[in-house]
Amino acid sequence: MTSTLLDAAFFAAKAHKTQSRKGNGGEPYINHLLEVVTLLSSTAKVTDVDILIAAVLHDTLEDTKVTANDISERYGQQVLQYVEAVTDDKTLSLEERRDKQVNTINTYSDPIKYIKLADHCSNIASLPPSWTPERLTSYLVWSRQVAEQCFSVSEALAHTYKERYDIALRSINTKIRR
Repeated sequence: MTSTLLDAAFFAAKAHKTQSRKGNGGEPYINHLLEVVTLLSSTAKVTDVDILIAAVLHDTLEDTKVTANDISERYGQQVLQYVEAVTDDKTLSLEERRDKQVNTINTYSDPIKYIKLADHCSNIASLPPSWTPERLTSYLVWSRQVAEQCFSVSEALAHTYKERYDIALRSINTKIRR
């Protein structure tokens, strides 16, 4: 289990090697993926290796040249199904993608909700400082709509999300007051 998860982390690091986060000073993108896996394993106590592997790979299909076939051959069909379920359809506009997530996340299985909730926990803790207060607020409102539909999978992870949400909201309010 551990070796396969580490292999997936290395695979993701190579796939995302030229990318950096929009927030947190442009840190390497792999940090986000590792944080999502850490939140799942440490906070939510997820032990299912397929969920953890999918979590570390959750952005590869939409943000890299990795294909569904690459994931399926290397990590199996279950991991691929999880990754595909959390992958945004980039042919849709941002508004359409957000609406789709809000309107469909409640129909997804618990593994998908775990990954989505951990992803949103990580994302709201690393909001881009260049975004306007309006854009930040809009993002937080949408994120909360998605995250709330995932709270039932893990009370601890829901608590972490709420704490990070409150910090992000205070930061936006501080930015507005300046």
